Amino acid sequence: MTGVNSSRSVVAQLLENYCAARGLRLTLGDPHGHAGHVENRAGKRWFFKGTRFDLNPYGAAEVANDKAYTCRFLSEAGIAVPKSHFVPAKDIRTGKRPPEDVLDFAEDTGFPLYVKPNEGQEGIGVMRVDTYHTLQNALHILAKSHEAMLVQEEIRGTDLRILVLDGEVLCAFERHAPEVTGDGTSSLAELVDAHPSIDPGDGRIDFELSQQALMLESVPEAGRTVSLLPVSNLSSGGTAKIITAALAPELHAMARQAVKTLGLRYAGVDLIVPFVQRPDTKAVVLEVNAAPGLANLYRRGWEETAAVKQVYEKVFEATFGE
Repeated sequence: MTGVNSSRSVVAQLLENYCAARGLRLTLGDPHGHAGHVENRAGKRWFFKGTRFDLNPYGAAEVANDKAYTCRFLSEAGIAVPKSHFVPAKDIRTGKRPPEDVLDFAEDTGFPLYVKPNEGQEGIGVMRVDTYHTLQNALHILAKSHEAMLVQEEIRGTDLRILVLDGEVLCAFERHAPEVTGDGTSSLAELVDAHPSIDPGDGRIDFELSQQALMLESVPEAGRTVSLLPVSNLSSGGTAKIITAALAPELHAMARQAVKTLGLRYAGVDLIVPFVQRPDTKAVVLEVNAAPGLANLYRRGWEETAAVKQVYEKVFEATFGE
């Protein structure tokens, strides 16, 4: 099974080649390869689902998926994280305005703020707010479909994702939020429709534009850059550039420490290197993803494809190697 089937997930495609070369048996649970297991000659099996392998301890992976716990445990270990406030959805659903502790946090921290689901990946549901009114709206929107939210300070800077496996940095890339550039004649709706990787139906686009005094019907002047979403995840239409070779030693160390602190073997660490440097740290850890997705990076170009192949080769060896 060495051929590449574009209808299958990237993980399944690469696993087919890996297993064929090593005499391992790959069984997929569906035609797209979203789940399955690998079996060796002795009959031992390792299961996977999506990008989750039998590699990280289950409890550690669950903690990493909880943003509030992640921030707490990283902070206790001396790792810089954003100022954050946990908000149970029930506290929002039962009142017309956010609880006083949320408003106090907003006043003490200052706007803009980020509001995000406490659990989840790929930047789904993350919203940027700049007033008490938009804070309230964002919390009410997220409370409809999530059990808890996190309100965090905004840290403006360079967004990085660093992949770590067993104390080794495998890859690092710089990410940028999706944006469009005006031409003086096209509306934002037309520019969004023409964007190769943006979902025009993402309701956060309207929300983000409103905070820039814009609407989808607006026609930005030629050369004006308009941010569409408050996240830089590739799955949300962001862009990326591999910077592994240029990654500063202190960022290497910070990413490795974050993964070790949470008891993980393999993870993607999301960092912000602030434009305005803090006196106590060069970078701030936003999140730690115990099952980082690499499919969007894989499809960006030959350099990215090669990097992802190298990452998964090492992940597969760590998972299935004897």
